[in-house]
Amino acid sequence: MANMLTRLRHARSFCTIPTYEAGPRIYSCKVRNKIPLELPTSPALTTSYTCGPTVYDSAHIGHASCYVRVDILQRILKQHFRVNLVTAMNITDIDDKIIRRASEQGKPWQELSRHYEQEFWSDLRRLNVQTPDIILRVTDHIPAIVAFIDKLLSTGYAYKSTDDSIYFETSKHPQYGKLQNIPSEEGPAVGKKSAADFALWKASKPGEPFWESPFGPGRPGWHIECSTLATQIFGSRLDFHAGGLDLRFPHHENEEAQSCCYHQVQDWVRYWIHTGQLHLEGQTHKMSKSLKNTVSIRELLDGYSADEFRMLCLLSHYRSVIEYGTDTMAIATNVLKKLRSFIKDSKAYVAGIKPATSIDAVLLQTKLAEVDKKVDEFLCNDFNTANAVTSLADLASVVNKSINQRTSELVSASESGAVQGAMNYIRDKLALFGLQSFVDDAKVTATDNQSGQSVEHLIEALVKLRSTVRRKAMETKDRTLFDICDQMRDELKLLNVEVKDHGKLTSWSYVTRRKFLIFTNLATQLGHELRNLFCC
Repeated sequence: MANMLTRLRHARSFCTIPTYEAGPRIYSCKVRNKIPLELPTSPALTTSYTCGPTVYDSAHIGHASCYVRVDILQRILKQHFRVNLVTAMNITDIDDKIIRRASEQGKPWQELSRHYEQEFWSDLRRLNVQTPDIILRVTDHIPAIVAFIDKLLSTGYAYKSTDDSIYFETSKHPQYGKLQNIPSEEGPAVGKKSAADFALWKASKPGEPFWESPFGPGRPGWHIECSTLATQIFGSRLDFHAGGLDLRFPHHENEEAQSCCYHQVQDWVRYWIHTGQLHLEGQTHKMSKSLKNTVSIRELLDGYSADEFRMLCLLSHYRSVIEYGTDTMAIATNVLKKLRSFIKDSKAYVAGIKPATSIDAVLLQTKLAEVDKKVDEFLCNDFNTANAVTSLADLASVVNKSINQRTSELVSASESGAVQGAMNYIRDKLALFGLQSFVDDAKVTATDNQSGQSVEHLIEALVKLRSTVRRKAMETKDRTLFDICDQMRDELKLLNVEVKDHGKLTSWSYVTRRKFLIFTNLATQLGHELRNLFCC
């Protein structure tokens, strides 16, 4: 692993890599405007580093909104713009908060940090956030952090304070404040040359964990961690660096300053990505543990699906504030339901289950081309996912209107093909954004469910049985049989299967891509209940 990182770092630091303008424009906090996005010529790698959590407590949905939004942007870069993106994230597993929380709970700090780190990755998996290619835990890289600080000391950018801590001297970096206008700090600079100077190495205190270094025992400051870890992997140039807006200052400003001085470069990060904060509806301040207004990721997923929360993120610009509450989640849920319903109706139409109507295939193909162009333009405009999703919903509405006309005629293959093409396009774009329920159910592998094929045959048999009972109910006007059909539909819905009636025909689909491993047991139980109903 160490040899691989060394080769990668040297390749990035000493090779001149040709670039091209990728098409998108991205907001730059340095110039306060959108600038062209220039990336290494494919297939050369493009690098992205995201600030990870300080693992002293459960993550909340303010954190989740940042990681989901960054995940969306990375998916767009990789899949829409075909960028060979290498992603990395750190885990801050030593910090004042970790030490304090471990002391309060009477636990070793290592045990506390590992517990919340494991919980964090579990939460991100449930949110369908892709795991970074490279994960770096701070305590695994203390020697590299010490070496980074030692170089800043030897080149005159850092100094030792009266309490034996090491500080970065901000006055030595003329560009300090390039990411954000920084108000001048007033008040005494206790132990420091200036109030703006920040700690690179904190001298050890009695009873606290520490590591040995040439400048005395202690532990890293917060900002130096990310600079060192990103340098370990990517060298002197970093294409993307992401985090919440609240990290722009002081964390990212300090990272940029010390890294530019260390590498002797004008700019260390080419494109900073800062996601807007999450507020509870009716509040004007961000969610934070100190304000006691947090909702944990697990609490979120008890009430909503990961796709519903991701849709909330998609319906706002990544740099803007998100309001979370009953009303905003209802909007996101409704958009998701309409798009899912469109996919189900389109599948039923193409399969001949939904009553046939004559449609204008040329109109649909023309509309599809227009939407494809618009979606690309929106994503090129600083990743405007809100307008992109709206365009996809507009295309879905046009198709829905066509296939739900009342006139029944023979449908040609080209007409069905136009519907299938629009459905494929919308589903694939939504899947690109990370909406898991739009990944084709047929692509679920045997590793997801060893008996997946048998389960689908069983579902098909149950739906056909219900369809037979329902047709009999329609012929005889038998209320009891209708009730049985309703009960079967409701039972199947509990098993992640949604049944939809189209006149005398019926179709089914998974509510989400996920298949329950317990389906066979529940289906057996349903079979017993149906047998009892018919026996009565």
